[in-house]
Amino acid sequence: MELYQLKSFVEIARTGNLTEAAAQLNTSQPATSAQLKALENELGFALFYRTSRGMVLTEKGSQLLPEAQKILASIDDFQYKASDLLTNSTEPIRIGLNTDGQVLQIKPLIEFISESLPQVELHFMDIKSEDFFKDVTSTRISAGFYYGTAGHPSVHSIKLHSFRMVVVYPNSWAMPEGELTLEYFTQKPWIWTTQGCPFYKQSIDYFLQQNLLPLKIMYVDDESLIGDLVGRETGCSLLAEPIAMRFAEDNKLQIWNGIDLEIDLYFGYPKDKRSDSVLHEIGLIVERMWHTAEIEY
Repeated sequence: MELYQLKSFVEIARTGNLTEAAAQLNTSQPATSAQLKALENELGFALFYRTSRGMVLTEKGSQLLPEAQKILASIDDFQYKASDLLTNSTEPIRIGLNTDGQVLQIKPLIEFISESLPQVELHFMDIKSEDFFKDVTSTRISAGFYYGTAGHPSVHSIKLHSFRMVVVYPNSWAMPEGELTLEYFTQKPWIWTTQGCPFYKQSIDYFLQQNLLPLKIMYVDDESLIGDLVGRETGCSLLAEPIAMRFAEDNKLQIWNGIDLEIDLYFGYPKDKRSDSVLHEIGLIVERMWHTAEIEY
């Protein structure tokens, strides 16, 4: 049994789709399929049902998934511990960034941390909000920013801000006479977020409350990529207002703010690390920055 086989198993379970899993693993779909088949042959039973809607875990697969996740998390722990041991003079802190660094005020954050905690060596890593709890509890990151809700028993979360969501659409779209409506945009092609993204449930629930169903043509989990695709006239989408404004200022797209929808930004780190003086101080620095200063996009 090889680690890459377990990684394929876990990623297929997460995405429910061989093609998406292969993309996340930076390999081909046939290779991912072959890795899964080899693992199933070694185990002696199937881990998934192959259906027209995707890959669905069997009962045995569901029971083995947590064990596979534990193994991979242990490997990550080993690798990061080894990395930490490379230096004794500094304390590396890995902070996950879920969106644009300017929106997250990373420049002043670096300045405040450098002044208060000169022994800290900061490592910034791009993460997805949907993976935040997994990344922080598995110690892939020490702390980080994420969109969504505070709800995880093992994580101490600090709510920083609620960003308004707006509709973004191509500059070239001909607008109807009179006031724009959500019904107008519903008939247009939509670039939607993936199901694990915090935007997804809030957004789809909002549309359903309006008795509307957007015409979804693709799923993307990166805000910058969404903005680029809208700018290339692929379709319209939803973005947090500060990200949308950056694209609009560059004349890459248009904004419609006629929806009543917000997404919350949090900073979090493991609860069992609250006694860690460095993480505790970083949490206080982030909280003071966001709660005592006027937010500028």
